[in-house]
Amino acid sequence: MKSIKNISIIILLITLVSCVKEVPNASNYEPQVFISGFLLDGSNYVNVRIQRTVPVDVTSSEYIPNAQIAIYTKNSNGENTLLTDDFNYFNRTYRSNNMVVATVGNTYWMEIELEDGTTYTSDEEILKEEIIIKDVEITNDYNRVIFSDPVDDTNFYLINYRFYKNGRLALEVNNLTNDVLFNGNDNATFDSTEFFIDNPDEVRVTIANLNFSTYQFYFNQFEQLESQITNSGSEDDPSQLFWPPPANLTGNIINTSDNTKALGFFGVQSSSEFIKSF
Repeated sequence: MKSIKNISIIILLITLVSCVKEVPNASNYEPQVFISGFLLDGSNYVNVRIQRTVPVDVTSSEYIPNAQIAIYTKNSNGENTLLTDDFNYFNRTYRSNNMVVATVGNTYWMEIELEDGTTYTSDEEILKEEIIIKDVEITNDYNRVIFSDPVDDTNFYLINYRFYKNGRLALEVNNLTNDVLFNGNDNATFDSTEFFIDNPDEVRVTIANLNFSTYQFYFNQFEQLESQITNSGSEDDPSQLFWPPPANLTGNIINTSDNTKALGFFGVQSSSEFIKSF
């Protein structure tokens, strides 16, 4: 019986391997619009990109010109104001012709109309307060940032580490976290233990205070990139049949023409930077 079982397992493996083959792209591919943009705290230009997805066998990108873009805000009294609808399209990017001043505590959103009349609106996002970074510690075990977490608020952070050696950028690391474990702590700490660099000359740490929808978009994007790296291997590997599908990268934008979720996001976030030399 034992030899029969072994033969059965071998036959099953051979069958799985022989069944792995390239499947041609479906002919019913439907392109979708992808939108990405940011509004930062302080006084900044707003940059927005609008493009159309392409089939997997196409390497070039398809950007969409001639769109009308408007940025709105609402203050604590509920009063709506048009911040700007004056954008210039250059080098595949829409850029506001004037700097936009963003105020902490106000909510912001973007409205877009394409040349074909299709309209999009992002969710309203509040501009949260800037995070005060107190110190950065670099050891052989962790890269630690120490900061003050706001009280009575659920916060979501994108933490970026940039390590410089001999005056050049040697390594960049991005991490996402929330404040569930240190909510309201004036000396909150976050440790990055993924990558290290020996004896850096300088480290620059930026903390972006995100809304949940933008945090979720980043989370899914990082998860997809990690999955692509982890699962990169032989195309004939039968285990690929059991890999999870790519994360859904829908964000906080609605196609108001048909009331469906669109791809992409319009992020509203404050950020602060801390530089430490060694």
